[in-house]
Amino acid sequence: MLFDKDVILFDKEATDNKDALGILADSLYKVGCVNKEFKPAILERESNFPTALNTETIGVAIPHTDADKVIEPQIGFMRLKNPVHFLQMGDNSDVQVKLIFMLALKKSDDQLKMLQTLMGLFQNKETLTQLETINDKNEFLKIMKNVGIIK
Repeated sequence: MLFDKDVILFDKEATDNKDALGILADSLYKVGCVNKEFKPAILERESNFPTALNTETIGVAIPHTDADKVIEPQIGFMRLKNPVHFLQMGDNSDVQVKLIFMLALKKSDDQLKMLQTLMGLFQNKETLTQLETINDKNEFLKIMKNVGIIK
């Protein structure tokens, strides 16, 4: 199932976007979903192709990398205690990111569908507000089911 409870992280502290990405990539590695090449690949891809988006209410990032670094499909989620600077997808403007959805998917088709589903979630102010405040992993999973990210 996507969103293993060990990769749902609330109120983590990070010094910058590399630190934030590293914390979440390490969590995916610890549960055996990605190989050791995943973390450096995520960091490199984010520096070349930023994934942050400024929604109406909060900054989000959806880092991802090549499927050959993925062992078992998974999505990691992290809410930062304090936002950190990322660059916006497309125009490289500054975004203060608080929510990160890290995709570790094996098929590019799945990745595209998930990105589209996440874009829908990012347009839902009520759901984003919930994600900013919840502290229960089961509640998080219910929200992900409600928005169609997990079945």
